[in-house]
Amino acid sequence: MRLKTLEISGFKSFADKTRIDFLPGMTGIVGPNGSGKSNISEAVRWVLGEQSAKSLRGSKMPDVIFAGSADRHPLNRAAVSITLDNSDHYLKSDYTELTISRLLYRSGDSEYQLNGQSCRLKDITELLMDSGMGQDSFSIISQGRVEAIFNSKPEDRRNIIEEVAGVYKYRKHKEKAQRELDDTMAYLHRVEDIIAELEGRVEPLEEQSNLAQDYLDQQQKFALLDRTQLVRQLHTEMAQKQTADTQVVAKQTQVAAHQAAAQEQAATVQALKQQQTELLAQKDALQEKLVTATQQVAHSQGQVNLSGEQQRHQDEQRQQLQAQLTMLSQQLTTNQTDLAAVQAESDQLATTMKDAQGAIRQLTAATDPQVVTDLRQQLEDQRTAYFDQKQQVANWRNQRQYRQQDQQRLQQQGQRVAQQLTQLQATAQSAQTAVTEIQAKATAHKAQLNEAEQALDAEAGQYQQHQKQYQALQHNWQAALEVYQRAQTKVANQQASSAEYGGFYQGVRAILKQRQHFRGLLGAVSELLDVPQRYTTAVEYALGGQLQQVVVDDETTAKAAVGYLRDHRAGRATFLPLSTVRGRQIDRQTLQLLHSMTGYLGVGSELLTINDQAQVILQYLLGTTIFAANLDTAVAISQRIHHRYRVVSLAGDVVSASGAITGGQSKQSHSSVLRQQQELQQLQASIATMQQQLTDQETKIKAQRAALQASEQRSQALQATINELQPQCRQLDDQLANAQTTLEQANRRVKAAELEIQQAYAGETDEQADQLAEQIVQGEAQITETEAAVKTLQAKIKQVTTAQAQQQSELTAKQTWLAGAKERQQQQRATVKQLQADIAAAQTDQATATTKLAELDRQQALTPADAQAQLAQAQADRQTIEQKLATTNEQLTTVNDDLAAAETANQRTSGLLQLANDELQQAQVSQTQLAALIDQQQNQLSEKYQLSLAAAEKDISDLPADDLAVQLKLLKRGLDEIGTVNLNAIDEYREVKERYDFLTQQRDDLLTAKAQLMTTMTELDGQVKTRFKASFDQIAAKFTVTFRHMFGGGTAELVLTNPDDLLTTGIDIMAQPPGKKFQNMGLLSGGERALTAITLLFAILQVQPVPFCILDEVEAALDPANVTRFARYIHQFQDQTQFIVITHRKETMVQADILYGVTMQESGVSKMVAVDLDHEETRTEGK
Repeated sequence: MRLKTLEISGFKSFADKTRIDFLPGMTGIVGPNGSGKSNISEAVRWVLGEQSAKSLRGSKMPDVIFAGSADRHPLNRAAVSITLDNSDHYLKSDYTELTISRLLYRSGDSEYQLNGQSCRLKDITELLMDSGMGQDSFSIISQGRVEAIFNSKPEDRRNIIEEVAGVYKYRKHKEKAQRELDDTMAYLHRVEDIIAELEGRVEPLEEQSNLAQDYLDQQQKFALLDRTQLVRQLHTEMAQKQTADTQVVAKQTQVAAHQAAAQEQAATVQALKQQQTELLAQKDALQEKLVTATQQVAHSQGQVNLSGEQQRHQDEQRQQLQAQLTMLSQQLTTNQTDLAAVQAESDQLATTMKDAQGAIRQLTAATDPQVVTDLRQQLEDQRTAYFDQKQQVANWRNQRQYRQQDQQRLQQQGQRVAQQLTQLQATAQSAQTAVTEIQAKATAHKAQLNEAEQALDAEAGQYQQHQKQYQALQHNWQAALEVYQRAQTKVANQQASSAEYGGFYQGVRAILKQRQHFRGLLGAVSELLDVPQRYTTAVEYALGGQLQQVVVDDETTAKAAVGYLRDHRAGRATFLPLSTVRGRQIDRQTLQLLHSMTGYLGVGSELLTINDQAQVILQYLLGTTIFAANLDTAVAISQRIHHRYRVVSLAGDVVSASGAITGGQSKQSHSSVLRQQQELQQLQASIATMQQQLTDQETKIKAQRAALQASEQRSQALQATINELQPQCRQLDDQLANAQTTLEQANRRVKAAELEIQQAYAGETDEQADQLAEQIVQGEAQITETEAAVKTLQAKIKQVTTAQAQQQSELTAKQTWLAGAKERQQQQRATVKQLQADIAAAQTDQATATTKLAELDRQQALTPADAQAQLAQAQADRQTIEQKLATTNEQLTTVNDDLAAAETANQRTSGLLQLANDELQQAQVSQTQLAALIDQQQNQLSEKYQLSLAAAEKDISDLPADDLAVQLKLLKRGLDEIGTVNLNAIDEYREVKERYDFLTQQRDDLLTAKAQLMTTMTELDGQVKTRFKASFDQIAAKFTVTFRHMFGGGTAELVLTNPDDLLTTGIDIMAQPPGKKFQNMGLLSGGERALTAITLLFAILQVQPVPFCILDEVEAALDPANVTRFARYIHQFQDQTQFIVITHRKETMVQADILYGVTMQESGVSKMVAVDLDHEETRTEGK
């Protein structure tokens, strides 16, 4: 692969569209300073994706757009395109030619293109990844990059090896993994903080939920037994009433007998009483019918309500299903139509693609690049032969001329040299004396330099020791800072939770948030209590949910708060009005007994303190709660006081007044609102301690930093001494070399003079001159033939290249269309699959909806009309019975009046009759009382349980009466002992527990993800180490060999500063140019350092060749001899790398195959001028 063309338009000083064609081999770009040469390399760097404006010598990216000149306006767009010959598919692309373009508008809009199609920077980066052609690769090497090699720190210099090793993608993957790990850890910390908060709520809520559930269970059992007792009492009373009814009938018969036996007048009374009895019986029967009719009306009313709701629900379902069927039918029709259209379009596209593939095969066969390659090779061979022939003829001519001149010169010099020989001998003796003196001075200066270097090495060791201590202190400070920051985060979270009353019941939380609206609200019990840490656990378990009871001044405030909760459906809460709550205390005799017992700690109200206004609340809550050291002591104290008071141990074990013992420990840490407040105080105290520790560590760090700075200053002073001595040593070395050179030259001149004297008179033959003349004639004939062959081949190459370019353009267009067609075909196939899936899903939903609709038609509920008819009939029946009962009551009233009149008339008739009537009246009173009692208990059954007697009889207990009474008493006592419970805790616990379980699973998943990311990062580090070490070893070996070649001797090595840590180790460059000692690259002269850096770059290019390389004045600091070596060395790589050299050195220009000149004929605007060196050389030779 090679770089074919570069097109620049509006980029920096290239205002006009400029095209540069690059041929294989070495291309030189020359021009005066400020003409815009380096803008060419920056244009290539920019089009390859450079994002830093500073790297392009600008402050912001729009600065690369042509800014105008004295005669031109600024442009609004910069565009750069490079075309790459990818016929060998060096880049992973099906295209044989790739054009990468980048456009930038002054508005800030930008665009990347690949073969004329818009794309992303990521697409360009991925295309060039690991190809050696990225914007930071070795395809573009500037003078600044050469300087960076010897000016960089060893740790920064490792980036050069990493670029060659191709670890960029591993670094990127690791950075991505590190970001994901940081995100995971941050989320994990948040999740753990929330879990820690929830853990403090789960157990108290679980206990409250269990307590509430136990309360509901006992309440349910109590209701069952209470209903059973009521039903049994009703059965007994109904039996008693039936007996009373029988007694009434008997008394009435006795009265009638006494009346018949006493006198005839009693017959009237008897008849009236008989009529009265019949009417009463009729009334009782009607009353029973009225009760039955009333129950039937209630039952019918319930049926009306139920049937209406069922009918509405079925109608809503039927409407929804019918609407769903209509929608599914429309969707199915639409999807089937779309499917047919897409399949037809896909078939047509497949036919067109087949035709295009055939055309591509034909064009590919017609654009075989081998034809042009063979022709160019022939042309290159002819050019090489042409230059060889020209060079040979020139050499022969020079040899003939030199021989003629030498004969004349030698004869003249023979006379002159004889006179100079004595003077030359004196000069040689003087040079020998100067060499001896300079050697003595150089030895003394080098001794001083060596002493200073040893001192600098010692100081460097001390500096590294100080640096390690400083890094250790810095690491410890960073670790302490992270702990401090996490503690601050936890405090902030707890403060936020406290501000939101986290951990409080829903209702309590709602009231506390609105406390400003209730003037008499003092706060929750947990807020008012001051609990020593020793008693925290005991108080939590002794009070439980009572810690969240709210203290208010009076019942008015309590009722207002309850009303607020009810109106806003904000939950429930228990309020303790100071005006009504009364304190409780242990009797004096029991207290005296407790003080004499081992393990007794005190009464809760004495051990704790509370807000002065709420002292009665503390007495109410804990005035009768005894604190003991442990469970054994608590049990002993409870037994000793006959279980009259509650005892709680420091571990939270509770022995209740009933003798029940509650204790144990759950897996989760217990953290009530009370403990959360204490934890917050502890955290705040620990944060203050951490702050002091951080301050102390910062003081140590400052001291160590001062020691580092002092060591660095001493090193700088020693380095200044070294820097002062090194030039002096080099100057003395140069003087010594010059003196030795002078001595050697003087000796050579003496010997040469003696030789010239001998040769001056020796004479020469002209036979060789005649032979050279004959060879010159033959060589010129061969040059003429070769020149004609070169022109013929150039014309043929131009003809073939033009034809193939047209065919290649057509081939590229066909391939681009085919790639787009394949993508559209894949999209169509995906669309077909999606439509088929949608059709199948719609058909399934349609069948399901049809089935549900049929099911609704089968399930026909009782219609509201039928239920309403039943209710009307029941109400009519009840009205008829009520009318009959009213008539009967009127008749009974009449009979009673007549009876009273008759009895008044006959009250003196018989004492027996009076006595019988009294007994009859007593029996009737008993009958009425029983009826009233039955009605009362039936009403109680209906009010408490919303059940009739018949319904209650279906769900009663079969316990014997004695056991039933005992169980009711125990359940009543148990409910009283439980006291006030938070029924909302059941739902709240379920919600909190679900969230806690979810977050716990999230934490486990995050820990798993963390482990996986750590494993991935370790594997990536292993890949980086392996590739880095392999590339380093290869480059180090090539560097040593290349150094000898570039310097004509000497040696050099690449050295790892920390071989044990390949991820962070730096790289030092040690070098020994000929005649110098083995030393760090930084101690070499400027030219030696530059040539060493260039040597390293050449070594890298040998290990990882790149398709093309742009060298931007990298040899500027070299002397002419080293520039020549540099240029010649480039020629060794021309076969594997295409070189574009931006230079102003003549030695480099000479080696270039083609030169481009950059000029500014117009101020501020760069222009290109091409020079064909082959043509120019031919024209020069012709002259």
